[in-house]
Amino acid sequence: MSGERGAGRMRRVAVAVVAAVAVAALAARIYWVNTNLPQIPNEYYDQGEWASLDGAFQIDSQENTNGYSLMVQGAKLMTYDEFVETYRTEDADAPAQPAGTHGDAHCVVDVELHIRNEGNSDGVLDAFQMVLVPARGNEYLIADIMNDSALWPQTQRGVGMQVHIRPGTEYVAHIPYVFNSVEKAYFTEVTDTDFTLLISRAPVRKMIRVHAE
Repeated sequence: MSGERGAGRMRRVAVAVVAAVAVAALAARIYWVNTNLPQIPNEYYDQGEWASLDGAFQIDSQENTNGYSLMVQGAKLMTYDEFVETYRTEDADAPAQPAGTHGDAHCVVDVELHIRNEGNSDGVLDAFQMVLVPARGNEYLIADIMNDSALWPQTQRGVGMQVHIRPGTEYVAHIPYVFNSVEKAYFTEVTDTDFTLLISRAPVRKMIRVHAE
């Protein structure tokens, strides 16, 4: 009996040693990855400052953003109806939603984005991936483009997930940002006033600081 108990203890010790070695190997692998893989640098720009993309992109380098620069002139907190009333044009892509349909919460961050294109004839900006992140950092807002009640198509012509402007021109867009929640976005009050707008993810993560009034 004592021999069996001794053998059992030895097996448990062996299992413990193997587990400890596995944990150590995993920790070493994580450390190697964290210290040897290329790190994506961050660049920050202030509101009112031009940020040149220089080929930096959101998802794919074929976005070809060379020649494009972005600048946030300002931002405001607005209700759904205020945004439509302020910026709707006759040639907008979508008809206006009936007033009062989407409540009276200040659910929109109106970001005034200036876009400049210096000589790029085929590049695009992936506007849908340009998320707006509150300073607290635990959620984000998206450009309101995708659903049937989306605000941006109600106010301007030719808007979409990707934006392209003619070479040698500058364009001003008022982009409505709402929380990333299809069901509650228009009824969720935005109480944040300080954000960063993520304008590229690689090979440089470029962000513009935004303050909303």
